[in-house]
Amino acid sequence: MIYFLLVLVVLVFSFVGQEFVPAIAWAYYARLLLVQTTFYCAAVTVPYPVMLLLAAATGFVWDARYHVPVYPEGSAHAELDFGFTMFLFGLMGSLIQGVRPLFRRGRWELPVFLIGICTFLSLVIQYLVISFHRGGLYLSTEMWFQMLMTSLFSMLAAPLILLLLSRLAKWTGYRIRLEGITRKYRYGDSI
Repeated sequence: MIYFLLVLVVLVFSFVGQEFVPAIAWAYYARLLLVQTTFYCAAVTVPYPVMLLLAAATGFVWDARYHVPVYPEGSAHAELDFGFTMFLFGLMGSLIQGVRPLFRRGRWELPVFLIGICTFLSLVIQYLVISFHRGGLYLSTEMWFQMLMTSLFSMLAAPLILLLLSRLAKWTGYRIRLEGITRKYRYGDSI
């Protein structure tokens, strides 16, 4: 229980830190999405019901902070509805949960790569929904590079956040890793 409360504290600090993360000019004004990266890292360390709770809480706070209801001409609703981010966090967190057994065995490579993929997919989904509401799809090279660089920054920050969460888990006694669990028989052994 203490670990889950500490994960919430880390998510709160990521919201505060997000306010100070600048856009990087040489990377097509991409920036590190600290909140998303922290959530995806936390999603790989907690059970599925807790991940859904974190997705709802993080998505709600993200929408409460950054939701700007822009109504295009002739439209009766906003481009992205309030709560859409909760859906995206839940969807991408479910993808991350798929590699949780691998992470629990001590393999960080695929979860870190998937964190970048989930960041990219969430940006693309948001852009496609906004384009659908606007009634036209405008694709530019700069936009794709900005999304790609944002994903790469998330992948670079993910090992540090995963290391922090692993230390917090060790400190609180929460078991992320499946240590000491081995198979009774291996291929080729006689029974």
